Amino acid sequence: MVGPTSLQTFKKHHILNMEIDNMRILKLSLSAVLALFILGACSPQETANAVNGADNSSQPEPVCTSCGVIRAVNPITQQGDSSGAGAVIGAIVGGVAGNQVGGGSGQDIATAAGAVGGAFLGNTIERNRGSSTYYEVVIDMETGGQQVINVPDATGISAGVPVRVQGGVITIR
Repeated sequence: MVGPTSLQTFKKHHILNMEIDNMRILKLSLSAVLALFILGACSPQETANAVNGADNSSQPEPVCTSCGVIRAVNPITQQGDSSGAGAVIGAIVGGVAGNQVGGGSGQDIATAAGAVGGAFLGNTIERNRGSSTYYEVVIDMETGGQQVINVPDATGISAGVPVRVQGGVITIR
């Protein structure tokens, strides 16, 4: 039979064994936490180049020195030269037409007015026939500043279009 003293002894040993087991678990846990801290200290450090998780170790994109965006396309009309032939022919035609109007001194005034008006109109027609239109293209360059290129035809280019400029030639990117 088991007496009260042997039961008390058993309980004491059992409690003592539990306390020893708890201490072993505590030591093991502290050792594991300490090992994690030591291993964490051995890991590679973040560099100052890393921003928001981005990899900045590669070189930055090179800037295109010949690239830009069209700011404006302005048509420019250049007046042609006048040799005077248009004015002479216009004066003759206008004088003849004015001579057909009225009679007496009114006819003389109409002839003079027709000649002056015809000369002006003939000169204007001659200048317009020799005129030309070209286009001034204003480009905001990616490197800063602007370039202005004159082209005879602006088909396909307008404000906001990205372009490349090489040797005065505009190509759409």
